Amino acid sequence: MDVPFGGRVPYGVTERVHDIEAAGIRRRYLVIQPDGIDAGGAPTIIDLHGSGSWPAEHAAITDARTFAARGAVIVIPQAGIPFRLMTGWPEGWAWNVPGSPLPGEPVARDEPDDMAFVDALIACLISRHGADPRRIHLRGYSGGARLSSHLMAAMGGRFASVCCVAGVRFVPPLGEVPPLLAIHGALDAINPYAGGVGARWDESVESVVGHWVAASRCVSPPPHCVLSGAASETRYADDDGFAAVRLITVADAAHSWPGTAEHDHIAQFGAPGTFSASQSIWNFIHEVERRPTPTQ
Repeated sequence: MDVPFGGRVPYGVTERVHDIEAAGIRRRYLVIQPDGIDAGGAPTIIDLHGSGSWPAEHAAITDARTFAARGAVIVIPQAGIPFRLMTGWPEGWAWNVPGSPLPGEPVARDEPDDMAFVDALIACLISRHGADPRRIHLRGYSGGARLSSHLMAAMGGRFASVCCVAGVRFVPPLGEVPPLLAIHGALDAINPYAGGVGARWDESVESVVGHWVAASRCVSPPPHCVLSGAASETRYADDDGFAAVRLITVADAAHSWPGTAEHDHIAQFGAPGTFSASQSIWNFIHEVERRPTPTQ
């Protein structure tokens, strides 16, 4: 059942930028929090922006303030590499995804260690902000989704769920795998749905999600498909019957955040389509938080 995302919201929100030191480097993160709610009483969503973006822009693209006004704490860290995706575009920041060169660069960088940054950020959110460690969710867009894929593999047990928009990849997990929602536009020309863009983006989205299905030990019966306008959702259930891996394919969306209304973002990355990624993520997190305790 859909949980209403737009319309009237029950809370006002407060925004504040904080600093943290990670791996010897001073880093920044934006917190958007519902008024009158302690962080420990709400889900906390660590939200990784795309390459060339920054926290304030990402908050607008994804309608993060509505998430907060609905009762979630949104944490948008700033990546550490100054980066301009294309000539004439504003300069933002990019993540250092392990083993993955930035667009236009021949080899991956050694620094900064963004895996360590997010690890330190989680500890800070728990100790400084009072976040419930059982209710920390991760989502990322584009380059932020690529880093989220690595974080899911390396420290999956620290996240209640992971959402990857326009950038899911597979990395062999080291331990527990949290529920995954991947959303991708079929018209994406930057991270094409079918893959085939050299080592940077070789495997198709469906193939990548298939690896996560296997890693999550989802059961073998045919997945459940739900059609919603231009979007199709494929669900893979675990042993407890919960759809632990989900792929939403948006037929009329390019690389833009599906459903966004931000004109500059759309001009840069193409059609957003009519399907709302933000609504779908809100529903997914709502389901994850209300699922029965998984069987051990």
